[in-house]
Amino acid sequence: MRRDTKGFTLIELMLTLLILFLVMNSLSTFFLGVMRQYKQQSKIAETGVETILGLELLRQDVQYAGLGLPWNNIPAYSEAVSGLLNDSASNPPRSIVSIDNSVFTLNNSDYLVIKSAQVGMSDACRKWTTLRAGNVRRTWSDNNDTLNGTDRVVVISPGSGGSTSRSLVVAGGAFSSTYNNTNAFAPALPSDTLLIYGIDGPGANPLRMPFNRADFYLDTTSVPRRCAPNTGVLVKSVVSQSDGTLTTPLPLLDCVASMQVVYRLDTDGNGTIDATSSDLSGLTAQQIREQVKEVRVYLLIHEGQRDDSYRHSPTTIYVGDNTIGGGANFDVSANRNYRWKVQSLVVNMNNLGK
Repeated sequence: MRRDTKGFTLIELMLTLLILFLVMNSLSTFFLGVMRQYKQQSKIAETGVETILGLELLRQDVQYAGLGLPWNNIPAYSEAVSGLLNDSASNPPRSIVSIDNSVFTLNNSDYLVIKSAQVGMSDACRKWTTLRAGNVRRTWSDNNDTLNGTDRVVVISPGSGGSTSRSLVVAGGAFSSTYNNTNAFAPALPSDTLLIYGIDGPGANPLRMPFNRADFYLDTTSVPRRCAPNTGVLVKSVVSQSDGTLTTPLPLLDCVASMQVVYRLDTDGNGTIDATSSDLSGLTAQQIREQVKEVRVYLLIHEGQRDDSYRHSPTTIYVGDNTIGGGANFDVSANRNYRWKVQSLVVNMNNLGK
């Protein structure tokens, strides 16, 4: 009698295991590729969102440069203890100014300073109101827009032109007060209306300067690990009204290799832009108000993180606009595995002369 046997031979088992291994290997390779692609795309999307938010915060500060600045009747004041881009003790503050190819920031990028009432970090610096005879102050329908009693403020008279335009009101030798103590700054005539601006100076009495100041530069102290070597974080740091030091930097944009600031000027006053400059150091506060019509900020960043399957071309990137100049070339040959991109911000300056 013959007995049939059931089962697999050793060769059949080995072939089955080999096929199974090949299939699993292909699936794992495909899965890992999909995961890498997903991670890369998610980081690119994340970078896009962060870029939009960071550029919008920067745009607002540039847009409001000069808002609430005094032009006349300015007593002695002090600015940053660093001495960078300070204005003279009693001169009108320059609303926007920068150092071109600064040694004080990463990769000799530009160092930007904006001065205005609104550029501070507290809620007070985003509020203003009017002041009339009898210490009558206008309140707003939304209480969130009304200054609090302990907020530090300055008072400015609009004036009628020339040496009276936007004069800082000084009372008892002081150019600032708290909002609940503006009686001495009120105008004498019922026909006069003054402007009250909140200033970012909690605990500062008196204020160090009759305006707020913020410095923008590339910082290298807390750079995310995903960023390429030799990049930093674009930060905003407000000058303290108490001691003139820079406060804790607010990160605006990660993985920035270069920042270039370009100014578009109307030098002859005919209403048409006729010049481009990356340096305003030779202009007075009045000339900046009158001539600067447009500010452009160019930022070289990379999207996502390192991608070994990607090679960026070209290796030299112009950070700016070749058609108008004022920018600078940057070499990315050592970091070609990153997706580099120049982000540009163009702001029409509407508050400089107000």
